[in-house]
Formats: sequence, structure tokens, C-alpha cells
Amino acid sequence: MDEIKKFAVFGNPISHSLSPFIHKEFAKEQKLNIQYKAIEPESDDFETHAQSFFSKKGVGANVTIPFKDQAYNFADTKDEISDICQCSNTLWYDEGIIKAFNTDGQGFVNDLKKKNIIVTDMNILILGAGGSARSIVNSLCSENITGISILSRTQSKIEDIIKNFKDKKRISHYSENDSYNLVINTTPISMSNLEIPFPSDIFKNKAISYDLFYSRKKTKFQLWSESMGASETLDGIGMLVHQAALSYEIWNKFLPNTDPVEDKIRSL
Repeated sequence: MDEIKKFAVFGNPISHSLSPFIHKEFAKEQKLNIQYKAIEPESDDFETHAQSFFSKKGVGANVTIPFKDQAYNFADTKDEISDICQCSNTLWYDEGIIKAFNTDGQGFVNDLKKKNIIVTDMNILILGAGGSARSIVNSLCSENITGISILSRTQSKIEDIIKNFKDKKRISHYSENDSYNLVINTTPISMSNLEIPFPSDIFKNKAISYDLFYSRKKTKFQLWSESMGASETLDGIGMLVHQAALSYEIWNKFLPNTDPVEDKIRSL
């Protein structure tokens, strides 16, 4: 029997993660024998757990909230997108070197394309200015969009994004009373009990709402978006599957088919 290849996902909380299921489905397609476990370090203990995982023949790891910045700093080398975003969601132990990658933004764009959502000439609003937002901005800048606005409580993070991408596309602060064709929520509001604090008039007619988070039912942000006039609301399962496929390809030199995996998740 082939040696088992070891993978993991790091996050806190992590018990809800679909990553173990997704990667095991990908491995079935490739007929690869893998182990994939969820690891939940304390907030200041990521590096200890990551070192332990890779010292025990771990091959690759996905990284989610709140460890993407720490994963970037932990790695020996970083890909260009990780450097731009200053965070990573994928680690790969390759010939003694831990390499970091960021597949979030391209996973998001791949999901839009798979769902036949054409961003050309769209006005886009991103809620939040953390690592996922930076990765999505980077990938959207490769598309023919009208502009990107960002709404966040942390103004300095918005300024950093505007500065980093000033040569690529028109990126600006959200302006009061503006409305958008596509609104992307990168904040964890759907996982909290807090009231949704966003303006009620951000959706244009026939606007699309996209929540990076997901649940068995519609997310809190999806339900709020519907009540505010969004005509289509999407959750983050598609992006999760597509960014996972890109991670899997980095580790195993095999790009899996995402459609059956997303279908299986939605039928669970």
C-alpha cells in the first residue's frame, strides 16, 4: 500500500470545517491515500502546532481564521499573492522548505466564473479589509471591473489596500448612499450574534450578495441581503471548494473536479 500523505487544516474555531471532507473527496478522484485532520491551536500557539505537524511528516496544510497572518510569517518562502496580501491560507512542506501560498482570491473568482457571474463593468463593494479581502481585491484587479469600494471599521487597513493596488484599478473608500452590483462580505458577522451594521441601501437593482461564510441554511448575511433587496445571495461554499482545489493542486500536482464535491456538500 502507498504511504499515507498527511494534511491538515488550522483554525479556531475549526470543528465546523468542511475542509477534511473536501480534500478526502479530491483524494478519491486521484486515488490517493491521505490523512486530513482539523487542528485548533489557541490564538498565540499556531507556530508550535504547525512545527509539530510538519515535523511528523505533514505534507500540506490549509489555514483559516485567525491564523493566515501567522502562516505567512511562519513560512520560509512566500508566493507573490501572499506577499501582496501579507497572509497565506496554504502551506506546503517541499524538500525541507515550508512554502506559503494564497489561493483565496483566485478561488473566489473561479467560483464566480463557474456560476456564470460576469464581473465586467460591475461596481463592487467589499465589506471588511482583512486578509481575505486583500486576496479578493488582488484577483478582481485582473478582471475588467469598473471599481472596488471597501467598507471597514479599520480605516488604516483600507488605506493600505488602496496604496498596495493603486496602480491596478480604481479602489476607494465606501461613500455614503453609494450602491453596488456585487457586495462581498469578508467579515465574520454571520458567525456572531451581533446586529448587521452595514448600510441598508448598498444594493443596486438585481444586485448579487456573496458571503464568504457558510452554514447548512442561508447565512445571516444572506438573509439580511435578501431583506435589503439583493436579487441573488450566495454563500462561501463554492469559494471554499475552489480555493481548496488550488491548494490540493499545489501539494499533489493534480487539479480535482470541484462540481461533484460542491454538489455533495449542498446535499448533506
